[in-house]
Amino acid sequence: MSSIAVGEVEVVALTDVEGPFFRLDQLFPGVLLEEWKPYFARYPWAFADESTIRGRIGGYLVKTRDRNILVDTGIGPAAFGTPGRLLADLEDNGFQPADIDVVFLTHLHGDHLGWSVTEEGEPTFPRARYITQAVEREDSGSREGQALAPLKSLGAVDLLYGEEPISEEVIAIPTPGHSPGHTSLLVSSGGESVIIIGDVVVHPAQVTEPLWNIHFDEDKEQADGIIIAAGHVPGAGFGRVIREGGRRYWQALGENDARELRAGEEEARGSRKE
Repeated sequence: MSSIAVGEVEVVALTDVEGPFFRLDQLFPGVLLEEWKPYFARYPWAFADESTIRGRIGGYLVKTRDRNILVDTGIGPAAFGTPGRLLADLEDNGFQPADIDVVFLTHLHGDHLGWSVTEEGEPTFPRARYITQAVEREDSGSREGQALAPLKSLGAVDLLYGEEPISEEVIAIPTPGHSPGHTSLLVSSGGESVIIIGDVVVHPAQVTEPLWNIHFDEDKEQADGIIIAAGHVPGAGFGRVIREGGRRYWQALGENDARELRAGEEEARGSRKE
């Protein structure tokens, strides 16, 4: 399932690259192999083998009534030696770069802003406003942070200062920890909600083990019902947090959810026609 309906809003998962990326001991240096073993059987699709994570790099397209919001732009042309496919995935869903009204960057790490600018330093999404947290940009003096410099010189960047609305249905909510200005997007419509969480969770085991910080979390003290969209979880990254035996677990949206969501979307379309 690559898309879900949230009231009158559609959220589409876009993939840039998917596959085995990091060894467990590289990404989670403080976690012993023995501690991973219960999760190999529970989430076999999230491991390449018993030493390597399987993940995804991509973003989400949020289609509201009046604008198209692209959340993160993947790793880009330098995706592990071969270009990522996010732009092709966008086109497969019926959209061109010029159709994007807003590019929202959850944070300024290289695997989230790769397609933001062309090789010539022009905006890949020529009509879009590029939005991120001010504290995120101020903190990122690295090459990733400098990637926005051409956009800033063109006046295409809007900076946020805390929690702010992006549209009637979308609110930016600071979720610092992975980076100082890391921000999630809460999408609400018709009594339904989904939260796009960027790198708050990069592996489903973290739902049960919230103290398992990844190597790239910069402020581990800050990193601590509705549908969740997690950009690094394999597949579309849509899931829920469930309780089982007094513990929390990740539950990927399955076929039953897909049927319910499709039925809800068809019912909503029928109501709009009436």
